Amino acid sequence: MVNIALIALPNALTSSISLPAEMLNAAADQLRIQRQPAPRVSLVGLTRQKVNTAGGLVLEPDLTIAASNTYDLIILPTRWRQPLKHINVARLSPWLRSQYDAGATLCTVGTGSYLLAEAGLLEKRPATTHWHYFDDFAQRYPQVELIRNYLITESERIYCAGSINSIADLLVHLIGERWGTTVAHRVERQFSPEIRRPFHSHAYRVGQTDLHRDEAIAALQSWLAKHLHQPIALPDLAAESGLSTRSLSRRFKRATGQSPLDYLNTLRLRAARELLQQSNLAVGEIAQTVGIGDPNYFSRLFRREYGETPVNYRRNVRDKLFRA
Repeated sequence: MVNIALIALPNALTSSISLPAEMLNAAADQLRIQRQPAPRVSLVGLTRQKVNTAGGLVLEPDLTIAASNTYDLIILPTRWRQPLKHINVARLSPWLRSQYDAGATLCTVGTGSYLLAEAGLLEKRPATTHWHYFDDFAQRYPQVELIRNYLITESERIYCAGSINSIADLLVHLIGERWGTTVAHRVERQFSPEIRRPFHSHAYRVGQTDLHRDEAIAALQSWLAKHLHQPIALPDLAAESGLSTRSLSRRFKRATGQSPLDYLNTLRLRAARELLQQSNLAVGEIAQTVGIGDPNYFSRLFRREYGETPVNYRRNVRDKLFRA
């Protein structure tokens, strides 16, 4: 069973706890329908005392950090005004370090990143926080690589989301990574997909597929992004890169984790998804626009990636966008 901890902190924004809880429980419902093991989501406090949130709601923790539980995912909420006030950092920091060392993924919302910095877990790592606290954070933690122009950062199982909307985007990504894209997209549909921004479009990731050390592959990725609408085969890519097909396939896989043609299809499907949301083009026209000549093949690829047909995806999004 996957154990997930939502940390209850005084004066936290309620939505930075409740929204992750609702999304993770929606994923659990989908998994139960599929007769798969569902995660256990617990509200974990620093003590057993009830916690007053910034919105005036009172939360009662299920467990405390004193328990011997280990967690697969821990989410730290954002707080108004002084991020560290009335927090026993000396008690929380060792617990966070021990959980991370045991394999936990750590996520922060907004100023929750202060707590990871206090624990020494962000040293020489990229991180972000709520925009209002950029200067204070940079001054307080000069050893942290503050990323100001991305809403999400990722480095070795540590994620920072700069806002409430960003934690929703991040959770869709994490749910997809752990339980598959079908579950992720069903959860996403439940939480207004028309306003969600895909994780890949606004996350700074150490090791992401467009941040690597192979200049030839990076140049080819840029070329693919500009020419994805054209018919492209592996020999075309080899000619463009100046590499043999064998060397290209090996280096592309090593740099991005995907084969060249799988990467191309990923780009095409992302572009198609945005067109389904934002345009009135027919599905066949969208397939042609993104470089997939056969609409049936396009539909099969889309369904395999997103768990539903392009027509159903558009209908679900447009229902929420335009229904009076």
